[in-house]
Formats: sequence, C-alpha cells, structure tokens
Amino acid sequence: MSNYDTIVDFINNSPKTELHLHIEGSLEPELMFKLSKRNKIEIPFKSVDEIRSAYNFTNLDSFLKIYYEGSNVLTTEEDFFDLTWEYILRCKQDNIVHTEIFLTPNLICLEE
Repeated sequence: MSNYDTIVDFINNSPKTELHLHIEGSLEPELMFKLSKRNKIEIPFKSVDEIRSAYNFTNLDSFLKIYYEGSNVLTTEEDFFDLTWEYILRCKQDNIVHTEIFLTPNLICLEE
C-alpha cells in the first residue's frame, strides 16, 4: 500500500464532524431532478448532468443560483424527509458521527 493509499484509508476511516450544515445545500442533482418532476416545478435544467454541471460554481452568484434552484423544489414534508434521509446515508458512508444541521426557514414554503 502506497503512502497516498494509507493516508486516504486513514481519512476514510476516521470519524468526522460536520458543522453548520444548511440541509438545503446538501441537495444532490439526482434528488433535485426527481423532486422537480414529483412536484411539477420547472427548473432550468433538462437532465441530472446539467444540474451536476451547474454545481461547478465559480463564485458566490453561481453558488446561490443553484442553491436557490434546489430550495425551490423542496415544497413538502416528504421532500425534506427524502433530503434528510439521503444526507444521513452519506454521513454513514463518510463516517460522519456528529453533524449540526440547520434549516433556512425563509427559503421554505411547504404546501398544506
């Protein structure tokens, strides 16, 4: 095993913490696309790959654009359940043992 592999293995197996995570910001392209279809919300992307490309932001404006597009598809309790569940599964995979999750209420408009 090379030094690089040893370091990567050490990092992967080390317990981690994630501080000040806005849950809306953890939305992955696949789920954004799925929720836009489920909730019949228009987004300016025709595929998951287009969303993934938009995640390659270069400045604050390009980051906020994709962040707000993602937030727009989160409209139901089920959406937030799905988002949180996917995030927790990634935590398990990445060995994150502590996380401080925040919700940005001014972005949220749940359907009744």
